[in-house]
Amino acid sequence: MLKFIKIHWFGLILSLLGVLYLGLVILVVLSPRQDKLNRGFIPCTKAMMTDFSACEKGKLWCLMKAVFSNTLCDAGVVLSGVENWAKNKQKTPWANYLFEPEVDKEPHQHPELTKFYEQNKNIRADMAKLYKASLELEREKDEKAKPQE
Repeated sequence: MLKFIKIHWFGLILSLLGVLYLGLVILVVLSPRQDKLNRGFIPCTKAMMTDFSACEKGKLWCLMKAVFSNTLCDAGVVLSGVENWAKNKQKTPWANYLFEPEVDKEPHQHPELTKFYEQNKNIRADMAKLYKASLELEREKDEKAKPQE
């Protein structure tokens, strides 16, 4: 067994890191995405989106740093759950990221937006008509641009 570990130590370490990362991804996928109190992985995700928007277009290194810092933040959430559980601050190690989210029953809407929706009951059909009209205009423009024979 010791000989096997001596030969394959690097692969074992990489495999362990891969399994841990996959487990973290699964936890993030299973956790709530909206919460009134911003618990769990939600602050990490918001910070990552802020970092993404701060990156210049085409800067892959900046995006990779944002993803890496998000992974560290997510791991910190998991470790803080284990720490809080060990200190009897929560019932289970996963209680701080796998929970029943508190969300508003009715989303807050501006009165102008509510009025707009009341005045425009069939927005989807209107947008489909506009899309067809834009395609027709593009076709007509292309026909006019073609050289006449």
